[in-house]
Amino acid sequence: MSKIISNDRQKRQSNIEMLRIVSSLMVVSLHILHPDIIGGMHLSEQSNSVPAMAFTRFLFSFCIVAVDVFVLISGYFMIEKSSPKIGKVINLLLICSVYSAFTHVLTTLGNGKPIVPAHLAFSFVPRSYYIWLYCTLYILSPYINRVVSGLSRRQYTRLIIVIFILFCLWPTIIDVIRCSWNTKLKDVFTVSRDGNGNGFTLVNFVFLYLLGGYLKKYPITFRHKGTKYLELMLSFCCAAATAALCVIFPKINGTKAILGYETFFVVLQAVTFFDFFARINIKNSALINTVAKAALGVYLLHKGIILFLVHYINVEKLFGSGLFGTLKAWLLLLVAGFTLSVILDTLVHLVMTPISKWWSKTAVFRFNPAGNLETKEKSTSVTS
Repeated sequence: MSKIISNDRQKRQSNIEMLRIVSSLMVVSLHILHPDIIGGMHLSEQSNSVPAMAFTRFLFSFCIVAVDVFVLISGYFMIEKSSPKIGKVINLLLICSVYSAFTHVLTTLGNGKPIVPAHLAFSFVPRSYYIWLYCTLYILSPYINRVVSGLSRRQYTRLIIVIFILFCLWPTIIDVIRCSWNTKLKDVFTVSRDGNGNGFTLVNFVFLYLLGGYLKKYPITFRHKGTKYLELMLSFCCAAATAALCVIFPKINGTKAILGYETFFVVLQAVTFFDFFARINIKNSALINTVAKAALGVYLLHKGIILFLVHYINVEKLFGSGLFGTLKAWLLLLVAGFTLSVILDTLVHLVMTPISKWWSKTAVFRFNPAGNLETKEKSTSVTS
């Protein structure tokens, strides 16, 4: 997803592009299992199959980090940039608008209902919390980068520690308390009065952006190359810990508070998972790089596609038939949802590419909402 905004590199790093693909698959898996979408996790619980329940709980907990990983990637590549273009924000919102309308049409037809013109017109409003928060972060990024560029490594480390305590560790402690005593707490949160938004906030996006930037500027070094596999193991352990906590603690207001994007195990898993891919060597692959370009399309299109597919796949029967049926239903929806999303996104971009090339030459597209901070800094130093 973040490549559309942040990836201006002539040569892509296939290891990070592979991470984009894996994260896209995780997003699709997450929504296949999510109780408010396909509900695979709850359907497997109804089967009373312990292996099926264990698998879906672990998979859901593992895939919850996908959004955090995407923001980490953005911080990793954008932390040293200072010239955002308003045209890229408009492009992103337009793509989201078109895909929102497409999803509306697909789900409406899938439910056997007629297309209502008024509803269709309203469906063109871009509906994606991620896109809106991401565009906001993109516009603010040069100012964030300017602050970071003036920090020493020690100061940047302290900043990360302070933000970690305020916006990751403290929310986790409060969520555990809420889950343990099944009580609603107010006026003890660092993001808002009533809660931490389960990480669906600009605060969490900025935190992850700064983390990604820190890993770029000051990469963690290990003596042994094989240590990166310990990071992968730690990532899986974090997912297992999150899954276990979800079993131990009851629900809070219909959601699993401990699965918030801002909580400790989710953030730690995202960082270790990202850093593992940042360390592996993958030969530059045109196939990987091409498929990764559709990451945004997969994110925006897959939900409507899998909701349409469930009208032709008996997911209740499959998820309810034990581990084998659960694996079959998950893989069918995952492969079909991802593949169709990539194909549709590729077709859309074949049409949009000539328009984008023309649009990128206009003054509106090139307008920099932050101004040229680097130029101002240089001119100030020369004057002084």
